[in-house]
Amino acid sequence: MSCAECIAFDAAERAAIEGRELPTHGPTCACPDDDLDVLYVRAERFRRRPQSGAPCRVSWEQLAAYLAAPTVAASKDAAGAWSPARYRNNERLRANLMRASALVVDVDEGGDVERVASALGRYRCIVHSTFSTTRSAPRCRVVLALSSPLSADDYTRVHAVVRAHLQVAGIIADEAAKDASRLSFSPVVRHGGVFDFRTTNGIALDVDAVLLMAPLRPSSAKRQPLSSTAYARAALDHAALTVARAKPGTRHATLVREAFSVARLTISEHEIEQTLLPAFIVAAGEAARDEGVRTIRDAVRARRSRP
Repeated sequence: MSCAECIAFDAAERAAIEGRELPTHGPTCACPDDDLDVLYVRAERFRRRPQSGAPCRVSWEQLAAYLAAPTVAASKDAAGAWSPARYRNNERLRANLMRASALVVDVDEGGDVERVASALGRYRCIVHSTFSTTRSAPRCRVVLALSSPLSADDYTRVHAVVRAHLQVAGIIADEAAKDASRLSFSPVVRHGGVFDFRTTNGIALDVDAVLLMAPLRPSSAKRQPLSSTAYARAALDHAALTVARAKPGTRHATLVREAFSVARLTISEHEIEQTLLPAFIVAAGEAARDEGVRTIRDAVRARRSRP
């Protein structure tokens, strides 16, 4: 890294160090803009309120090297914890969260590291087993690269779409671990315990595309009847989520069905394409973009040509 205050990691060396800490940076740090904001919280600060930590600025490769080298200890909090976000006053509170630099998903069912990494192979991510994992009941944590940082509310919406995507593959993520300000324990393994680690070298998750299909949180106010325009928008959002969740082998048929269905509403062909196409790409990959465009247009025109 270009910043002298940001210490480069060596995975082999870090594996031998107990109580590891992420490198901190000062106000004059000259780290590249595409590095990640991370708040590192030492174990002794867990019970303090507010919970404060050390701000870090690390590259994706540095974070991967850090997470690849677990501390050997009897308790899961022995090596401290971290949050991939920047906070005002370095205090870990949701209200203080300025931006989240990566998405963290905990997998409690179907959490075999190799299997989860394979399911997310199209994306750039880090996958490692957690303290409670065993050979018979593997659990893991996924750190997913983002195309751009997220606010706390948008993080929650994107997290929901990612969990749904994983569920299609039989991978059940912990819904309680969806808060952008949640701390993740630094990797710790018991003596003689199980630890597995994988990285994938795909693309960063396109957060703009995902947010198009992620439903907004319902208002706590008394719900009013939907106008025809609001109904159409809700139906289109639901169609996008259905397309994003489609299983391999059914994605084309699902896109046809959903595009044909929403074409009955007062929505322009352009708006249908702009909403359903990103959802189809999330499910099928960028290589399927042209197929998605043709499918949507054909389905919409087929529906609207009916008497």
